[in-house]
Amino acid sequence: MKVEWRREPPSRAVLEVEVPAEEVAREVRAAAARLARQVRVPGFRPGKAPRAVLERYIGRDEVYGEATEALVSAAYRQAVTEVGIVPVGRPAFEVAGLDETQPLRFTARVDVAPEVDPGRYDEVRVAYEPPAVTDADVDAAIEELRRRRSRLVSAPDQPAAPGDFVLVRPLVVEGVDRFQPNREVLVELGAGVFPAEVEAALEGARAGEERTVEVGEGRITAAVVDVRRRELPALDDAFARSLGDVETLEALRSRLRERLTADAEAAAREAYEDKVLTEVLARAVFDLPASLVEHEVDHLVEDLAESLGRRGYTLERYLEGAGKDMDALRDELRPRAERRLRARFVLDEIARREGLVPTQEEIGAEEEKVAAELQLDPARVKDWLDSEGRREAMIAMLRRRKTIATLVARAQGEQAG
Repeated sequence: MKVEWRREPPSRAVLEVEVPAEEVAREVRAAAARLARQVRVPGFRPGKAPRAVLERYIGRDEVYGEATEALVSAAYRQAVTEVGIVPVGRPAFEVAGLDETQPLRFTARVDVAPEVDPGRYDEVRVAYEPPAVTDADVDAAIEELRRRRSRLVSAPDQPAAPGDFVLVRPLVVEGVDRFQPNREVLVELGAGVFPAEVEAALEGARAGEERTVEVGEGRITAAVVDVRRRELPALDDAFARSLGDVETLEALRSRLRERLTADAEAAAREAYEDKVLTEVLARAVFDLPASLVEHEVDHLVEDLAESLGRRGYTLERYLEGAGKDMDALRDELRPRAERRLRARFVLDEIARREGLVPTQEEIGAEEEKVAAELQLDPARVKDWLDSEGRREAMIAMLRRRKTIATLVARAQGEQAG
């Protein structure tokens, strides 16, 4: 078999393949034998009809079509192996007409893994700014705890202000969602849960008043039943003890500072890693196959649908609420898909150049983590990972994680390990 191939942008391989005439003739005979076993020719037992009779019954094109499909499929797989490319999509074939006395020639075009030039990734340096937790941050966290422990008290003689809750009974509702006549609704002013026009109209209202407001092309008239205001617990040691594990307000502040510091450091590390990766990707040069990008967009759409399903929503309902169609959603997700793919290819190439591979200890630790998350016996998890390429995917994830850690250490001016 003869194979010639070339690359075409973006990341596409074009293979020109020629199958020898003797292989063509052999496959045509094999195809005729297969069809003879599958097709019931009157007057003959399965597989016993002579080829000439079979062709008169089903047509020579059927035999040639069967042979062509088998020849092209087998020759394509062999050609890909010979030239050493890694297809990442389905091939498109252009096949010349088959003549069993002549070689079969066809062209295959297929997207392949791109050739990645990562650039001078080893020169990336990014300043790291450690996060700072201030007294104001701790105060805000305490106020949030007080807000969660607050209770609503009636203030019927007070005008409703931002942050207050207004209990209303709709009297007339015309074309306004979220409201039904005579069904009481509690509206928090400033929360943004209800239409802004409604919240604005209720500011300054007192119990017993009526308010009318136009919302878009609709209108609502509602009676103000009550105005309710948050009553916060006293800020003292008793409040601290009510939260458990601490005895004093000062101990609570110390505990909150530790938690806020840990959260801030984790967020800062994540943001720093992303910043380093962005700098690395900016230096890399390669093209992404369009089919691979679309396939990654498919994954993102599936992930979104699954996430919405866990919250009781459907993708269709989400699109309707967001005022967009599937094409608009895919356009929105495409930059994220391209970044994910670029990161994957660049990190894999850097790992190859640096000789970075996860250790057995790191692989074992990840297996234990997966077992704990799935609440399964570690032995069963190993069997699960060994199926459907899951172990290879896990090792690839660990290799990329190790590569990012190396890049981050180097970007901070540390010795990469």
